[in-house]
Order: sequence, then structure tokens, then C-alpha cells
Amino acid sequence: MSLPARQQLILEQIELTLQAGDPRLKSMFATFTRLTSLEAMPTTEAICAKLPRPVGLISIMVVVVLSAVLLSMLAASTACPRLSSDQAVASAAVRIAACRSDTAAWSKGGR
Repeated sequence: MSLPARQQLILEQIELTLQAGDPRLKSMFATFTRLTSLEAMPTTEAICAKLPRPVGLISIMVVVVLSAVLLSMLAASTACPRLSSDQAVASAAVRIAACRSDTAAWSKGGR
């Protein structure tokens, strides 16, 4: 295998830096090469860089729907604050009226 001169020079500089950092590294690489020289090279794995279109589209749709649900829950919790324990005992009509009056007060800046 032949490399361009610049790449070969860079590889040689890396080699010199590694040898200076760990003098035993060259002998360890030689041992590794001797032990693995009879083994076949592994096959090249093909990796698809792009997601299949339906999977990507479905993922985006799920994120959008979950975001909409979360935002609606947050909006509902701030529009009608939780009722106190004595209001919780009241009937459903009283609760709805209390929620509406609280919402009207909030919109007018009463609280």
C-alpha cells in the first residue's frame, strides 16, 4: 500500500512520538503482528449512514405529538390551579365554576 508523501510523513511522526512515549510499544506491536499474522482479515461492515425514511418520519412525528401533549398539559395546569381540600369535596358543578372564576381572575390580573 502506498500513501502520499504528506500522509507518510505524518504517520512517521506519529510513530516517533509513540516510540518516545513508550519504548516497549514496538516490541508489543511486533508480538501482536506475529500472533495474528495467520488470521484472516475481518470482513468490512457496511453501515447505512441514513435512517430509512419511514423510521425517521415516524420518530419525528412521535416527538411532535409528545411535545404537543406536554405543552397542553402545562397550559392546562397553569390555566386552572389546583383546588384546595375544602373545594375538592364540592360537587363537579361547583368545581367547574371555581375553575372558571379563577381563570377569569388570572386573566384580569386579580391574583
